[in-house]
Amino acid sequence: MAATLPLSVCMIVRDEQAHLAAALQSVSTVASELVVVDTGSRDRTKEIARDLGARVLSVAWQDDFSLARNVALDAARCEWILSLDADQQIDATSLPALRNAILRPVLAQLVQIDLMGENRQQPPVTSFPALRLFRRDERIRFRGRVHEDVAGSLLDAGSTDWPDSGVRLRDSGYVMASERERKRTRNLLLLERARDENPQDLFISFKLASALPGSRRVERRAILSHAISLACSLDPSEVSALPFRHRLFAEALDDLVEQGHLSEAVALCRKLHPVLGPGSHFAAGRAFARAGLTDAGVDLLKAYLNLPCTHENSMTLMDLSASATEACRWLAWLASVQGQIGSARAWLQRALATASKDQTVTIKCDATRLSLAAGDSQGVARELENLYSAARSSPLAYAETMLLSGEVSVAMGDCAGAIALLEAAQTPHDDRAAALLAKLALDSGEADKKRLRELLPAVVGRRFDTLAIRVRLAERIGVEVNFHVPDATRRCLTAPAHALSTT
Repeated sequence: MAATLPLSVCMIVRDEQAHLAAALQSVSTVASELVVVDTGSRDRTKEIARDLGARVLSVAWQDDFSLARNVALDAARCEWILSLDADQQIDATSLPALRNAILRPVLAQLVQIDLMGENRQQPPVTSFPALRLFRRDERIRFRGRVHEDVAGSLLDAGSTDWPDSGVRLRDSGYVMASERERKRTRNLLLLERARDENPQDLFISFKLASALPGSRRVERRAILSHAISLACSLDPSEVSALPFRHRLFAEALDDLVEQGHLSEAVALCRKLHPVLGPGSHFAAGRAFARAGLTDAGVDLLKAYLNLPCTHENSMTLMDLSASATEACRWLAWLASVQGQIGSARAWLQRALATASKDQTVTIKCDATRLSLAAGDSQGVARELENLYSAARSSPLAYAETMLLSGEVSVAMGDCAGAIALLEAAQTPHDDRAAALLAKLALDSGEADKKRLRELLPAVVGRRFDTLAIRVRLAERIGVEVNFHVPDATRRCLTAPAHALSTT
């Protein structure tokens, strides 16, 4: 093995004979040592590791990932440590970045983990930053039975400067559905055990709430509410030191939005955003926008776009939905709500600069809606033809195009055609199509209460305008609305000619 860098690659493994060789070979030309901690393999894992030059240690598995990982850290001898999983490989193109990274005068750096799909030749399904590259330092240790990381120990050591190393790890551990389910089940059991042992541990509550499946939504909501209550009880300096604070805040806001509690989301923003600071600009700005508080939403979303590209907006546990593209889309929608069509178009044009393939389709749909509002029927028809072709490759893009087509049909007075299109456009995490279906039913005056009751669950009220449709539905069928309704929603309710403005 060519020992070219002062780097120890540390791993914990068990029964990984199918993946381990590829993982070790991916770093064999750059690492000075390979430290493999085996927690009870019954296959050839240990033999493969030794054959490839690794130092192998055996420890008993104690249902605690941090304990095992810290055994590897204690055994490491080099100046820098890269923590690698057996089903991960370093992307060969990022090896030069690794060489440069270990020259930086910092304690830790972020690496990007790319989760690969079944077709490993395709782009990753998703990517996220993680603290996997750090100096060998007795103060730096993993914490947590599961979803373990070193962020807490780094903060205790006074380290907050975690630049992006430029290193990418390709992770194939979740390719097979059966393996994904096995790991989710295992991790959930460990999190529940950790929560029972430490019910007041904020991080454990947050991770458990994040890991619970949709079928346990009520339990997830209760745990997330408990986590937020714990955070609100802390001193502001303690909140500012939480490495996962932005993710907790964003997930709490999303949970309130999923209940249509837009005013409550705004109240949480007003309480925590001043403490959390710039890292929460996107989540807070979107929450204000959803509630129709235009000025506050615009100010925060613009402030997010003006953030420098530092660790503060790329931290390990930050709001994963935050992006320049999405911020520009929300700013475009807020401009369109105010009738500022030129400004809305300019924001969409800026959004295209950083958009993915799917986002490009949705942005073009947004732009076409502006043409529809301006009465440019020929331009709308021309764009729809182009969008249909582009939308075939993606369920998300398809749903967005069907929604736009439904809106065009409504504008043309073809309600029957609109209904078919809107039904095809419905998705679990977007209630715009359902809200427009409900609006058509309410405006027609012909739908019976049974039909309206069927529509109500899908009309969550994730924005002030779709919330107005939910309130109208609830009133028509005699269901009580037991939450505060934003002023922007009330204005919609008192304007019968108000058209649902979707983006």
